[in-house]
Amino acid sequence: MFVKAFGTLSAQSLRTAVNRSPERAVLFYATDYPEAGRAVAKLITASGFSPVSVGGIDQSIRIEVGGDLHEFGKLGKLVSAKEAQVLV
Repeated sequence: MFVKAFGTLSAQSLRTAVNRSPERAVLFYATDYPEAGRAVAKLITASGFSPVSVGGIDQSIRIEVGGDLHEFGKLGKLVSAKEAQVLV
């Protein structure tokens, strides 16, 4: 099983956005395995962020550096789960 996760935010953003209030910042993930996706979503939540799936591994390019859902790509910022749902 393979999951792409925890790579869409810089170390600084991870440090400053953890448990952000009133809405948590999002960490995106991609996988072809629902069970693995649920496990990673739990880890993301436990880490103080909101998990949002972008779909299967074929969509993981979107969360790579330069991708449309990466902090250092088109997205360029932290987003909430509500904002992320519109983007996915």
